[in-house]
Amino acid sequence: MTSNLREQARRAERLSSTIGSVEDARKLREISQQLDAQADELERAQMSGQTAQVSASNRK
Repeated sequence: MTSNLREQARRAERLSSTIGSVEDARKLREISQQLDAQADELERAQMSGQTAQVSASNRK
């Protein structure tokens, strides 16, 4: 899932460099940043979930 978000972010970034409209290019860069932030958040959630699972299994 995070790789899909990162791929979409890169596509938006590449597209922003081909757009003639400065405003549209800026919006695409913002979208790229948002997608990267979502991927970061998802990775953190997955990591904390794994940590919680390991902690729970260590208590058994």
